[in-house]
Amino acid sequence: MKLINIIALSTVTILGLASCEMKNELTGSLVSKEDTGALELGVSVKQPISQTRATEVTTNNFPVTIQGTSAEVTDVVKEYATVDEVPSSITVPVGQYTVTSHTPGTLEKKMENPYYSGSTNITVSKGITSEVDVVCRMANSRIQMKYGNDFKEAFSSWTITIDDGTETALAYTESDQNPAPIYWHFGDNITAITVNIKAVTTKGNTVTERRVFQKKDAAEQYEEVGDAFTGGDALEINMGTVESSTGELTGITITANITFENESESVEIPTTNPDEGGDSGTEPPTGDGVTLNLPADVTYSISAGNAPASADAYIASEAGLDKIIVTITAGNDAFQAILVDLKMDGQSFLAENGGVDLIDNSDFGNLVATVGSTAPTDGIKEYTFPIGTFFTFLDMTGATDPGKSHEFHITVTDKNGQKATGVFKVTINE
Repeated sequence: MKLINIIALSTVTILGLASCEMKNELTGSLVSKEDTGALELGVSVKQPISQTRATEVTTNNFPVTIQGTSAEVTDVVKEYATVDEVPSSITVPVGQYTVTSHTPGTLEKKMENPYYSGSTNITVSKGITSEVDVVCRMANSRIQMKYGNDFKEAFSSWTITIDDGTETALAYTESDQNPAPIYWHFGDNITAITVNIKAVTTKGNTVTERRVFQKKDAAEQYEEVGDAFTGGDALEINMGTVESSTGELTGITITANITFENESESVEIPTTNPDEGGDSGTEPPTGDGVTLNLPADVTYSISAGNAPASADAYIASEAGLDKIIVTITAGNDAFQAILVDLKMDGQSFLAENGGVDLIDNSDFGNLVATVGSTAPTDGIKEYTFPIGTFFTFLDMTGATDPGKSHEFHITVTDKNGQKATGVFKVTINE
């Protein structure tokens, strides 16, 4: 019996040891020989100071990714659909990792809401629990378009674009006169935006303007703020009008203010017409720059006899006008032939010949005398160019070719070297 007991006891002992070894394998104690550490992960949001009064951003639904970056852990990836699903402690092999988190979804060029994202690098050491906080900052910029009452009352329609030099521009029209803020992703190294506008007044005249705003020209500068537009910047574009002493509309004002991510107050970004030469973003020496208000493009029928009675372009500059260069692109061969013969003080309206300067041009003066006008003189501060004078020639040449128009390209330069350009188009049907 004793021998049997000894054999039985030995058997139980052996089985017990085997069971313990198997238990260790199942519970991973053998794996513990691998060097590991742990992460305790948190995600937070840093809002721009100017927007901290807005709705608080919660990160509970932000996705999280832990990606190994050093050679020994590049195949280690842990992904969690939301922050709420991240365990209190995450065990990973020792090595270097990048932890990222962001607003649910994909960052797009144009969005209706802010998009926050962030990443941080962490080194995991053996047997050590490392705390990591991923701080998500705003990746896009807030753009707000505002129209003054004077602007809305002066114009019946408009198209405004904000162009950052990429393949996509932000567009506004009269269909929404109180637009909501847009959140715009500038991308890398965008240092300037261009605002273009073409608007039709309530009287049917067309006005065009173009302004360039450079971040580096902001009225206040801060050491931590670079020259490129970045996420968290807030831009406000304001549209207004310029009127003469008689109350006549003479131009459009476009101003831009910017609020930097870490500041609460907005500052102005000064600018001038970008065609003026010299550095953009400086104030003009005198006056308000060059104004070129063109009539709305015209389409009429010869048979219907509905050609407009006139088509006037208003041109002005407080600095005085230096040049008014007009070049014409014909919409049919018959008018092209007339342009070849129609010279003004030896100058041709054809683009390849540099166009005609209307200033002190006696031949042009004789032409417009037929409608009771005169040629502009050197240094004059304003002039109304009666483009409708050419309608007689246009009627003689018949309809424009399919898909073509007669185009009047006008470039105005004042005594300060500032410029404005525009195009007026006439399309004629039989």
